[in-house]
Amino acid sequence: MTDTAVLEALYQYKQQAMACALVIVVDSRGSVPAGPGAKMLVAEDGHTVGTVGGGAMEQEAGKKARDLIRRGGGPELIHMDLTRSSGHVCGGQVSLYMEPVLPAPRLIVCGAGHVGQAVCRLGAYAGFSVTAADDRQDILSPENLPDVHQVKACAFEELFCQIPVDTDTFVVVCTRGHAHDYTVVENALKTPARYIGLLGSKSKKAAFFEKLRTAGFSDADLNRIYTPAGLDIGAKTPQEIGFSIVGQLISQRRQNACKNRGHRAGCGRLGPDGPDQTASPCAG
Repeated sequence: MTDTAVLEALYQYKQQAMACALVIVVDSRGSVPAGPGAKMLVAEDGHTVGTVGGGAMEQEAGKKARDLIRRGGGPELIHMDLTRSSGHVCGGQVSLYMEPVLPAPRLIVCGAGHVGQAVCRLGAYAGFSVTAADDRQDILSPENLPDVHQVKACAFEELFCQIPVDTDTFVVVCTRGHAHDYTVVENALKTPARYIGLLGSKSKKAAFFEKLRTAGFSDADLNRIYTPAGLDIGAKTPQEIGFSIVGQLISQRRQNACKNRGHRAGCGRLGPDGPDQTASPCAG
């Protein structure tokens, strides 16, 4: 198996948003099955392309690579002892560089008005795979959304039936009206989305939370909602609000935020009648 085949498979996995890890022999001593430069690509399901020598050593390397993918960690340098005392027969030592190649986290921006457009543009620039969703086909134009990976024109009630959501999905709710916002939030809470951000005022939050509790959602469910969405930077314009929201998205992407969710909901600064960072009247 040539290096070209490994790199071609890596390109295909990235195109298909499939998680994998690249394994390269970077150093070896003594008797080893493959020397420096040998490459193997390991998919999350265990499928491999290429080889770093075969046998028990390669199986162990594949397991370590899959563990690295599941942990979502960064590159690691693994040293393996191939002596008989370690259960191998070669007798040498090998060092493997392992680098996970993970799909970009999905960002679903529900509402393609002024704030939504800003979040889409900045989210794409920050490395998210952005889907812009709205029930208005005309607003989902390339001119308004030049950087998104996908546009979805559909009723908000149907949104999460048409777009896959996993634990690495971020949802920002900034539609043109409270009724649509509520629909999206209610349905987003039924998914495993990692982040659900809602723009709005103090009174809007209170009304939504009361309605959601009546619908059967628990306090733990409500604590998944970040409202008002975004970091407290005193944002006013749609662009500034976009920066504050994407800043929060980056923060959540870069840390294990699950333990903080109960303390983060509704953390934005509140003015006399609501937060400074609100979609109105600019959400469009």
